[in-house]
This record gives sequence, C-alpha cells and structure tokens, in this order.
Amino acid sequence: MSLRIPFTTAVHSPSKPEIVLANGKQFIVMNTSTGEAIKPISENEPTGDDKKINVYDTSNWSLKLSRVAHKRVNSFQFNNDSTEIVIADKFGDVYAHPNKNQEDQKEAEKLEPIVGHVSMVTDMTLSKDEKFIVTSDRDEHIRVSRYPNGYNIENFCLGHSDVVTYIQVFPWDESLLISAGGDNTIRVWEFLKGKEVQSLNIKEYIQPYMAKATDANSEEPMVRKLAIDPTKKLIAIVFAKTNAIVLLEWTSDNKLVYKSTLETGSSVLDACFDLQNRLWVTLAVAEEKDDLFAIFEEKDGKYERLSSDEPLVKKINSVETGLVEKIPDLYTIFGLRKLLDLPDFVQTPPDKARNKNKKRKVEE
Repeated sequence: MSLRIPFTTAVHSPSKPEIVLANGKQFIVMNTSTGEAIKPISENEPTGDDKKINVYDTSNWSLKLSRVAHKRVNSFQFNNDSTEIVIADKFGDVYAHPNKNQEDQKEAEKLEPIVGHVSMVTDMTLSKDEKFIVTSDRDEHIRVSRYPNGYNIENFCLGHSDVVTYIQVFPWDESLLISAGGDNTIRVWEFLKGKEVQSLNIKEYIQPYMAKATDANSEEPMVRKLAIDPTKKLIAIVFAKTNAIVLLEWTSDNKLVYKSTLETGSSVLDACFDLQNRLWVTLAVAEEKDDLFAIFEEKDGKYERLSSDEPLVKKINSVETGLVEKIPDLYTIFGLRKLLDLPDFVQTPPDKARNKNKKRKVEE
C-alpha cells in the first residue's frame, strides 16, 4: 500500500496568506485563505543533506541563488536587511554567508565560523537589534554571544537538564527569550543577563497523549518546535511522536500559563499560525485515507478543530505529494537525547568518553 509523504516542516509568511510545506527534498507553497497551491511540489530544497542553501524570490517562488554550506544545516536566519544568511550546522559551528551567488567552492572554504560549540548546535536566533546571537546545543547550553564577533561571549542561560531543541526571542518583548527541549520545561529568560525568569513544567499536559516508547530516548516528551502567535501572544508546543499540541498564553502580568491541550488523532510533525490566528498542523499518516493537515480555529475563546469536510480543509488535504511504500523515520530528534543508563562511549569514542553511566535528569 502506498502512503502519501507527510510534511515535516511548515512555515507561514509574516505578511501574506502563504504557507511553505516541506517533506525531505520537496516543498510546496499554498494559499491559506483558499487552499490553492501557489507553487506545486518541487524537488529543490532550502537546506538539506546535500548541504545546499537555496534562496527563493517569494514574489514568484523562483530560485534566486544557491550556496553550499560546510556541513548539514540545522538552523538558519536572514539578518534584518537580508544581506547575510546566518546558519548553524550539525558540527557545532555558525557561519554568516553573504546573500549572493557563490563564485566557487573555495569561497565557501574561506568562510570562518562566527560561533563554535563543542557539541551540535540545535537552534540559533539573532536579537532584534542584531547585536547578539543566541545558540543552543545538545549539551543543554544556551549561549549568548556578540554578533558578528561570536568569540565574545556575553553570558550563558543555564538551567535545562536535557537537550535544548528550540530558542526564540519573544516578538512582543525583545528582552526575553523562550526555550524548550527534552526536560519537560518551557523556560523564559532575560537572556542578556543570563537570568531565568520562569520555568513551567508541561509534562502533565502532554503525558497522556504520548506514543509508547520504543527506546530509552523516547520515554520522555521531546519538544520539536514552539509556534508563536505574536498578536494573541499564544505558544503552541509541538512534541515529537505525540497526538496533541499544548497551548500556552502570555498573561498581562508577564507569565506563561497553560491554556489547553488540542487533540489531533495523529502524531504532530509541525505547526504554525496564519494571519487569521488559525493554527495549521501537519500530521503523520498511518493509512492512505488519513489527513495530512488539521486546522484549529478560535471560537468563544477556545481552539477547535475544523471539520475535514470544511472546504478549506478538504482542499489542502487533497494536495498532491510523493508516494512511498514505507514512511521514513520522522522522529530522529529523539537521537539528540543522550542514552540513559549506558556508558558514554556507546555514543562517544573511548578516548573522549567521560562520566560513564551518566543519566539524564528531567523535571517530574
């Protein structure tokens, strides 16, 4: 039986009713008002295992330029005037690429990293004034460095006890950073001071919806992404291999509080808010008839899932995508977590191993 390949990445335009959906080396652009495909499936990709960085003109979705990264890209962001593309790679380095076509491979080789970690960089973001770059890594660290001179470290935001998978400066308060990962907490920081101002335990809200663990790494919830609605000040938490999304809201007294849990029926892969404050969710599929997308809309203060028979939902779920006999592993993010109760050298060469039998600590 052939299955449709689900979309693992969803990004909505900040100014137009357009959503970009990617699965592997393919992506599609859809109108979130009509459900029409603006750009059908393409074999090109923004970043991927071939280490390419492709930049597209969003007025017509034509390929504008292409560059080659040093290693596989984990996170990227344009600077404010779009003259540079700042990328973080799996080997722990951050580079600032000029936003222009690469003359040859030697040009890329001349680029020096502006930030370096001893472990994999999992996420990266620039402060709004571009004076600082914030990076997170597999070893539970959040580092605040000067930009572009990243060798000048401002401070660290320390407190997570497992891998940090997502960091972002709040769009409504440029002095605050939100972070999440594998330790069951969402944390808020005055990042320029390295000061934690809130730690919210979220395990009880998502635990009932987790799939059965297949190994030690998947026993605890793992945050894959935080989707932020800047107008309603909502945070949608996307967890790996989990049939629900947790909603948090930012209150008038400047705190995150639990709002609700949205059941999806299938494992959530990604989510984003559109310009009408609707939450778009991409889903894993188990059968050919399963929906690839779900849309949640606020009604009387509560988010409710739109029926599959709604014209917009029906339209987007009829989108053409690739077919496979077997869905690839969609939950490799669990591999960022260090194995429990196993010697460190299982993952690290013996000459570099230390702290054998190290156990991961998570918030209960």
